[in-house]
Amino acid sequence: MAQQNRVKVEILNQVYTINGDASPEYILQLADYINTKIRELNMSSASSSPMQAAILAALNIADEYFQLKKIQNSYEGVLEKKTSAIISMLDDGLIGDTFSRINA
Repeated sequence: MAQQNRVKVEILNQVYTINGDASPEYILQLADYINTKIRELNMSSASSSPMQAAILAALNIADEYFQLKKIQNSYEGVLEKKTSAIISMLDDGLIGDTFSRINA
């Protein structure tokens, strides 16, 4: 069982205690990332409240996540097709014949 870590982080000038399996360094890195996103939004829109900035940051982070999942899924599809093609070539003996001719 993984060790539970308790880490104090500051987000939007509020201190939170986070309990989790991740390392303290990783949890602090996450909090820093969130703060960076909120600061970026505050710089581009000075009139937003802290709550609005946090919600917009959450939406931006969710968008990043979904975009990366989409890319990952497309790579998985390509990888699956290529793997199937290689397996078919192995089953048909094409790869073995190719290597036999090269090494002969």
